[in-house]
Amino acid sequence: MLPATVTIESVRRFWEDNPVAAEGIAAPLSSPEYFRCFDEIREAQDCEPYAYSNLIHGYEMSHGKRVLDVGCGNGYVLSRYARRGAEVHGVDLTGTAVKLSRRRFEIEGIHGSFQQIDGVHLPYPDHHFDIVCSMGVLHHIADPAPLVAEMRRVLKPGGEIIVMLYHRYSYKYVVLFRLKRLFDPRYRSMTQQDALNRNDGAACPLAMVYSKGEAIALLRYFDQHVCRLNQLSYRQLFLVGPLARLARAVLPSECDTWLARYFGWALYVTARKP
Repeated sequence: MLPATVTIESVRRFWEDNPVAAEGIAAPLSSPEYFRCFDEIREAQDCEPYAYSNLIHGYEMSHGKRVLDVGCGNGYVLSRYARRGAEVHGVDLTGTAVKLSRRRFEIEGIHGSFQQIDGVHLPYPDHHFDIVCSMGVLHHIADPAPLVAEMRRVLKPGGEIIVMLYHRYSYKYVVLFRLKRLFDPRYRSMTQQDALNRNDGAACPLAMVYSKGEAIALLRYFDQHVCRLNQLSYRQLFLVGPLARLARAVLPSECDTWLARYFGWALYVTARKP
């Protein structure tokens, strides 16, 4: 059961102070070096290489399309669309994310529009976008259904929705979190839900996991659902650094293993608005 104290405001406060991956980047926030380091982390072989991200989003076929990113973070996804000639708009619960996105676009010399929102309502007319995406955002909201309904409202008929959620049957959730609860003193006495929340920071108020069926149910008013799984690193599998390095040297790319395609942490779902 989810804690009653998990509100949009508590989620906003956490992400206002903890932009994604910022804790692991030494460069000053919003500097060119910060964005370069973030992109290197994001596009690493054990995360989401550009080619895989392009497979999900279709950046290179987006010229002239109008794209909305709900929970735009520091603007990574929208910058890839904008480079290919899409008209891009980003919204986020936090002012920090809006400022970071604007700064990224300023540095790159590309154009985009960014606004802070209340976490539910989208400030756009009906049937306005060709693509609406939300990557790693909906699983931090206790009840994402109203926001999904808004995403559907602003999407054109035939338009595409793209979301990324944490995967319930991933190796990370089923195995690694349980190992941490057994052997890591920082996780002792935690519930599985507590360990899941901690994935994004010790004070993160909420994270949730979805099976493919649960993700499709969340997007039930769309059709043509396609699910993909990614993100299962050799470091997670083998737990020991030297073994992971050996595996990288002799085995296929970590984003292209059959294990990642079945037990990956990132569940991507694309669907169409009827």
